[in-house]
Amino acid sequence: MALIALASAKGSPGTTTAALVLALQWPRPVLLVEADLAGSSILAGYFRGQLPHDRGLQPLAIAHSHGDLEASFWGQTIPLVRNDPDKKLLPGIVSPHTAPAVANLWGPLANQLVSLERGGIDVLVDLGRLGTGGVVREDREPLVRLADQVLITTGSRLPDIAVTRELVKSRTSVVDAAARELTNLTALTVGPGRPYDANEIARTLGLGTVGSIAWDPVNAEVLSVGSPAGRKYSTSPLVRSAGPVISRLQERVEKRRARFATGPRDDGGGGSGPRRPPVYADGGPQAVHAGGPWRGDGGGHA
Repeated sequence: MALIALASAKGSPGTTTAALVLALQWPRPVLLVEADLAGSSILAGYFRGQLPHDRGLQPLAIAHSHGDLEASFWGQTIPLVRNDPDKKLLPGIVSPHTAPAVANLWGPLANQLVSLERGGIDVLVDLGRLGTGGVVREDREPLVRLADQVLITTGSRLPDIAVTRELVKSRTSVVDAAARELTNLTALTVGPGRPYDANEIARTLGLGTVGSIAWDPVNAEVLSVGSPAGRKYSTSPLVRSAGPVISRLQERVEKRRARFATGPRDDGGGGSGPRRPPVYADGGPQAVHAGGPWRGDGGGHA
């Protein structure tokens, strides 16, 4: 596995919490990158505002402007878990007003993150809300194109599914259904069964699914606002739901890479094995939208 991004449509909840719980349960060394243009929330929430916001994307953008991106990269990260060198965080921007300051960083940063795979490090990127079809300029497009999987997170209520479906439509094309496996977009449901399940939602979006993160508000606050973890936190529905998602993610990454020719890796690394899919100037491997029936009539399916 290598680069996994998480994104959502307007008003669709849970992306940062999902990214955090996945990172904390990740079985390999992992870097979590806050790339949300709305601003960082992990330092104020998960870390309860106890750390200074003096490292992250903004200082890294300055380093990049001086040609020092690679040399400065790890110095802008912080431990995600105390005394655990295998889990790190690259904090995001302070506020939306500072987004223009990092606009030129996204392309070089995406390439830097892809290169971490050679060192045995996986990357999770919290994109937050993703721009839609030309309405919003999306400077972070290189992260979306190079990601092995982009998890489109959505709640399971009809308004959440409606805005998510429009986001998916804006980012996919109608082509032969046989090309469906080429897309790196995948659905991740946050809080299934309220009332629709992950498979129903995925069919409506025309995407595959990696399953769902449990709706567990009490334990989610451990991640979102830094609430103390209770003694049963490690076996909570929230934490237990992360493992199956990680397993399905690994399967989808391997399957998608296997659909492209095997041989020497084309990402600059040595050895052989499934290659990273090629990236095209028009936005990456041709994706598809094979959406199922959209029932907005209050019926029993999403």
